[in-house]
Amino acid sequence: MPYKSSSIRLNESQDRRRKLTEEQKIEIKQLYASGNWSLNKLAKRYEVCKKTILLAVNPQSAERAREYRKENWREFQAPKEERTRATREHRRYKQSLYIAGELKQDN
Repeated sequence: MPYKSSSIRLNESQDRRRKLTEEQKIEIKQLYASGNWSLNKLAKRYEVCKKTILLAVNPQSAERAREYRKENWREFQAPKEERTRATREHRRYKQSLYIAGELKQDN
């Protein structure tokens, strides 16, 4: 059976590539703005790296990082074999969710 992953959309909780949900990002911004939490403490609390927290609380840093990745995308590209493996694994994951009835196909 061919994979139907191109038309299957994952919701936020099913997408394993995301580190933080939108609710967590809002909470992080509020905690950091209170002045009682450092980037390191927030990173430990949410079990992500300090850079992820920085990008969540500072939109200018996030925009600079996006622009840098856009201009230097070749530096961030994984080898072809690794990309192929990751793509296949992701498609299998989405297909398993679809078969289990947890996803609906968009037409």
